[in-house]
Amino acid sequence: MKYEKYYKLIKEQSEIFDKTQNCEVGQTWQYHLLPVIKNSLTLAEKYNADKDVVEVAAIFHDYADLLDMNNRENHHILGSELAEKILKEDGFAQDFIERVKSCILNHRASVIREKFSIEEICVADADAMSHLDNVVELICWRAYLGENIEQCNNIVKKKIEKSYAKMSKETQMLMRDKYESIMKILF
Repeated sequence: MKYEKYYKLIKEQSEIFDKTQNCEVGQTWQYHLLPVIKNSLTLAEKYNADKDVVEVAAIFHDYADLLDMNNRENHHILGSELAEKILKEDGFAQDFIERVKSCILNHRASVIREKFSIEEICVADADAMSHLDNVVELICWRAYLGENIEQCNNIVKKKIEKSYAKMSKETQMLMRDKYESIMKILF
């Protein structure tokens, strides 16, 4: 695996994170991080994007969150800085690093920013797709946090709506049936 060192780093940190969030260990990796990486690569292939930039950005997209949930509001900013530090230490070209950072900076649904590259679109769309692909995990996670059924439903419904809204039109077309089905279930 080309970026095995980074996969290992993020997987290990996600397991530590899961313990702090009262989640089943491996849940964040299995139901969010790995799907984002896989979806990013699928979209990179479909949209003819730079697969290396997309893969590395997808690996690191939530790294700051995994280190400390208090980073949530700015995890896209801090995560891009952390990825830059690691990639510089590993000798990556500055142009590559800047492209990875842009993808991480622009992946959030709650912070709508213009995306200037197809790679940024791939990572942001893949992040949103993972929420639709794993809606049950989102509901369970909210319940783990102590929310009641109505609170879980409302928060997850808003997250799904935001995630779908942030997708590119092309990816929305791919995900429309799933989105509509989820919205029929949530009240």
